[in-house]
Amino acid sequence: MDLGFKGKVALVTGAGSQVGFGKATALLLAKEGCEAVAVSDIVMEDVEMTAAAIRDLGIKSIALKADITNPADVDAMVKKGHGRIRKNRHSLQCCGGHSP
Repeated sequence: MDLGFKGKVALVTGAGSQVGFGKATALLLAKEGCEAVAVSDIVMEDVEMTAAAIRDLGIKSIALKADITNPADVDAMVKKGHGRIRKNRHSLQCCGGHSP
């Protein structure tokens, strides 16, 4: 199936859980031909495992730590991701949270 992601770059939040939608989405994007997939979550060790799984598929990937309920974290995540990959075409939020 061609979902039209060949050569694109994606940022997927909530990708740290090893049994959740975020990781599954990130891996699907990699398998669909994304040039690079940046992944983020609040636990760096978990998101590093997802990034490693993507790199094992031959796709560039970076792990970013971010709490999406914190605007400063979100800004830093986007800047760091853009700085390392240089372009972002798709952002997918696969996590939830609430602000106090």
